[in-house]
Amino acid sequence: MRQSLLPAAIFLCLFSVPLPALADEETDALRQQIKQLEARLNQLERREQERAQASPAGASPPTATLESRVSVLERNDEIAAEAKAQAPKPPTIEVGNGKGITVTSPDKQYSFRFGAYVQGDNRTYLNGGGAPDTFLIRSARPIIEAKATDYFSGRLMLDFGQGTTRLLDAYTDFKPVPDSKLFSLRAGKFKVPLGLERWQAEQELLFVERGLTTNLVPFRDLGVMAFGELVPNRLSYELAVTNGAVDLGDNNIDTNSAKDINGRLFAYPFRQIGVPLLEDLGLGVAGSYGTHGGSAAAPNVVPAYLTTGQSPFFSYRSAAGSVVYANGTEQRLNPQAMYYHGSLGLLGEYVSDGQEVRRGATRRMLTNDAWMGIASYVLTGEDASFNGVRPSAPFDLAQGHWGAFELVGRYGRLNVDSHAFPYFADITTSAKSATEMEAGINWYLNNAIKLNLDYAWTRFVGGAVSGDRAGEQVVMTRVQYRF
Repeated sequence: MRQSLLPAAIFLCLFSVPLPALADEETDALRQQIKQLEARLNQLERREQERAQASPAGASPPTATLESRVSVLERNDEIAAEAKAQAPKPPTIEVGNGKGITVTSPDKQYSFRFGAYVQGDNRTYLNGGGAPDTFLIRSARPIIEAKATDYFSGRLMLDFGQGTTRLLDAYTDFKPVPDSKLFSLRAGKFKVPLGLERWQAEQELLFVERGLTTNLVPFRDLGVMAFGELVPNRLSYELAVTNGAVDLGDNNIDTNSAKDINGRLFAYPFRQIGVPLLEDLGLGVAGSYGTHGGSAAAPNVVPAYLTTGQSPFFSYRSAAGSVVYANGTEQRLNPQAMYYHGSLGLLGEYVSDGQEVRRGATRRMLTNDAWMGIASYVLTGEDASFNGVRPSAPFDLAQGHWGAFELVGRYGRLNVDSHAFPYFADITTSAKSATEMEAGINWYLNNAIKLNLDYAWTRFVGGAVSGDRAGEQVVMTRVQYRF
């Protein structure tokens, strides 16, 4: 077979075109084809010899043609390629700077993400203040997020900061129409849709601590929440039914059968209408309504309102025989707005919180309110956003990169209902109002590490035997590492 086929192949390759007309490159190509044919024939001869040696003595030689044998070999190669393609694929593992570790199944239907962040703080009170200067681990929070098909996802977040263990987030989301943003359902423990600054992720806060308005909204609550976008990228909503958490409350169990209804609408009215300067102007309104029942044994009211430096400046009476407790309806109203354009960011909100309280036989609706405004500017040119700053060039001294720098300022005030004094609160220990002024600078070394430096001054009306409580001046620093 070799003696008959190889010369024929060489003859056809060399003399199918007149030799004088062949260029050097064409001659090389023909020689290469001859070598390939010779290698193929050698391979076939070896296989024929192996089969002949393996056949029983006296067996007749195979009668298949050369073409059929080549077809068999090619089909075997195709089968091997198909088997390789159908073999189980390993999961995809991604490790992101500040985004944790994500493991995704080959079909993209299942994923698991583990992340964490730690915040180490220092508080130094320049005029003595109401608390000692201290270093502390403000937050140490592992986060687990999972996805099961396009319909289900969930989140679990714990906190081990400040020497305590708390369950913060523990919920499951259900999205009945995966390709639609119109409706999703959340069940478990989560942030209720109240307070714009409270809604912002802890890792993305512009200051070490949130402002005074946060005193009048819950921390976390248990229940169910529907959410989605009525108009894609322009109008979103949240509507939650929860156990009913008090101001600053971190609810883990209900104390009565009544429930709170919480809701928010948030719109970007100028998007997609050809006004680029106003595209990222967001306007919203949130609110809640519920009934909170308490008793002298279980007051169910906020223990204390806190300054930015985390010092208490107002609390209801709690001495034996004069305990003040929630006993009736609570209603909140929370207009809010934010605007981002390039490196500039603005955020503001107002909260009005009316709660019926009781002391002995006396009941009264007390309405406390607070407002604040925040301005920020990224000095290094990156975009400001509600979801934080991402440095365009991470810190690298060898390359002359320093990350991103941001200036921030905040001004706000909280007012306590004047009818709270003196019966429900003591004017000599609780202030009627607190006004906060704060400035700071943030340094984003990369997507994982952020440093904060803040100076806050808070002045009070009332709160001391002599009249007004002395103002609080505090310098706060934070080192945040996000994995």
